[in-house]
Amino acid sequence: MEERSAGAIVFRMFEGTRKYLLLKYPSGYWEFPKGNIEPGESPLDAARREVKEETGLDVRFIEGFERRITYYYRREGQLVRKEVTFFLAEAVEGEVVISWEHQGYKWASYDEAMKDVEFENSRKVLDAAEEFLRTLAGPERLNYYMYGPGST
Repeated sequence: MEERSAGAIVFRMFEGTRKYLLLKYPSGYWEFPKGNIEPGESPLDAARREVKEETGLDVRFIEGFERRITYYYRREGQLVRKEVTFFLAEAVEGEVVISWEHQGYKWASYDEAMKDVEFENSRKVLDAAEEFLRTLAGPERLNYYMYGPGST
């Protein structure tokens, strides 16, 4: 059995410091917003929908960053291979309003997030996102997808 999901590493600047959005899942771990890709949806469309549904935030997706992770889990006794495509997005406005699927949220610095995110493959995606952002010389160097609300 296979499953495909998409999500985003969402960040926002707070007084000159970049913070990443973490969601607390019911089993107690911290992770990024993500969810299943619906029929006819692209991974980017699914990521945008999931971020909005799970956090209430409008975000701008940044071109040039896309990472995939794969892991396995059991559902009803069957082994499921799950592939998640992560994008990088900047929260542009609004307060976080989490969905019924989560128990909480927090904005965490890179170092805090690296400690809080439980799964190694997710930490690797966060590390890649931080490195990607560090190589850019400020927000004027970010290129956003021309796509929907909150996009430039």
